[in-house]
Formats: sequence, C-alpha cells, structure tokens
Amino acid sequence: MKAPSLSGSFYWNYKGYPSIVFIVVVVDAFSRYTVIEVGAYGSSSDGSIFQNTRFYQQLSENTLNVPMDNPIPGTDTVMPYVFIGDEAFPLEYHLMRPFPRRSLTDEKKIFNYRLSRARRLVECAFGISANMWSIFLKPIETQPDFASDIIKSVCILHNFILNNEPHRMKIVDSEESWTSPTQNMGRAETVLNRRPSNKAMEVRDKLITYFVSPTGSVPWQNIL
Repeated sequence: MKAPSLSGSFYWNYKGYPSIVFIVVVVDAFSRYTVIEVGAYGSSSDGSIFQNTRFYQQLSENTLNVPMDNPIPGTDTVMPYVFIGDEAFPLEYHLMRPFPRRSLTDEKKIFNYRLSRARRLVECAFGISANMWSIFLKPIETQPDFASDIIKSVCILHNFILNNEPHRMKIVDSEESWTSPTQNMGRAETVLNRRPSNKAMEVRDKLITYFVSPTGSVPWQNIL
C-alpha cells in the first residue's frame, strides 16, 4: 500500500515496502470468510497479530461455543473439533498447526500434508477474491484506514457472491494451494512463544495415529 506521511517504519515490512496485514483467520468449507483481521502494521508478524485478536482470546478462554468433543467417525476415539492453522499459529486444544519442517518422521509428514490439504480452502478463498477483484494484485493507493475498509468490503461481497453463485469456487483449482503475488510476503512469521499444553499435544498425537490407521488413511497421502 501507499505509505502514510510521517508514519516512520511502522508500515514497512522486512522486504522494504509499506503494507498492512490481512489475515484470513477462519473460512468455512465453501471458502467463505468467517473471521478476518485487517489493518495491522506491515512490520508485525502473523503470530503476534493473531495473539491480540478477539478470536484468539475467546479460543483461549473456551468461550467460542465450539461443539462438544465427539468420536472420530469409524472409531471410539473422542476428539475435539479443531481449527487448522499454519506455522505462524500456536498449537492449542482446538487449534492444530504443522510440525516444524525439520527431522520429520513419515507420520509427521503425513500429518502436515493432511493439514495442508484442509488448509488449502483458506488459500483458495483469497485466490477467488483476487480473481474477482484485482485490487489485491497491486498496491492499494489510499490511506490505511480506507484500505482496510476496502478489504472488508471485498470480503463481504465475496461471501455474498459465493452464497448466490457457488460455481465461483471453481475459479481456483481446489486441489492446489493458491498463492497470490501479495500474499504472505513482507512479514516475518513469528510463532507465539508458548509451550503447547499436554492436552493439545495429545490431540495432535491422536490425529497422527488416525491418519496412518486403516480407517483414517487415504491413498493420496502415500505419495510423500
């Protein structure tokens, strides 16, 4: 975006140009935006921004009204419903993130791959928006507050169109993650510096076991 006058280095990201951050916090199964966070300084990381959102506070305080734990279909393993995030987000009881990309076992690689496949809906949501509104493909020439309003308006229109024209989802190949030239650039991905709880790690371990079991495995995960 265009840097405001007298704004110092707040908006300047580490790649050397001004920006604001647009985080798609949650999308649904139809690539509609459910929770977004817009307007943080470009110098901020996704992890620190997420930590200060109302969504994360409610998630940490268990006030999001997440459905009760249920058995995984076809098993007796009772599990919580979880959100799926990338490496910038913390591991929580209701939030799964990939393992760091080093010294991965085959089971951990499969876990990361399965999370990535589910998370691609978030990437597709932004891809659909960028295909419909090219404003996401170039710097926004306006002040930060107005730029934030533009982004929020596009998200509302995005949901409205998908509600009425669901075929728009096919604009982006659902089998591949879509990356915009403006997405994920210019921000250091700082993970929240907090050790995950034992319960969160137990949920992750159960998912790993399920993903490699005869009930939970799928043929395409074995291409790794």
